[in-house]
Amino acid sequence: MKKFSQAIFIILISLSPYSFAESSQESSSDVLEQMFTWWNGIINTNEELRAEDFERYFTADAAIVLNGNEGVRGIVNLPDYFKNIRRVTEFVEIVLPFREKFQSGNKIFTYHTIRSIRKGEKQESHNMGYAIIEDEKIAYISLARFNLD
Repeated sequence: MKKFSQAIFIILISLSPYSFAESSQESSSDVLEQMFTWWNGIINTNEELRAEDFERYFTADAAIVLNGNEGVRGIVNLPDYFKNIRRVTEFVEIVLPFREKFQSGNKIFTYHTIRSIRKGEKQESHNMGYAIIEDEKIAYISLARFNLD
């Protein structure tokens, strides 16, 4: 029943007629999409992940929260956090453009998909949440992540 409810929620969001829900088909130059574009380009390589690279996109004390649990806080900790993602996946990609995106004040709300391969198994997760932007950088990301299968 839980998966059925999640599927219905996703269908309703994707069919939303409200004008505030910017379609993911439209291009955007916001810092969140810029960061995910950069991230997609570096995460599946052996290129070094350095705090200085994250400074272009994140505030010094930025936090990432997944399903209510803080995964990482602070620029200095972001490289190790993402190196761990490299260790546990053979491939990972945040699908761009987002399925849905809209902005209200300093918050960018998204619904997007992440595709990955872990231990040879293809996976796809659905992610809904928001980012708080401060001084044109990401200060906070909170996502609810779930699979439909």
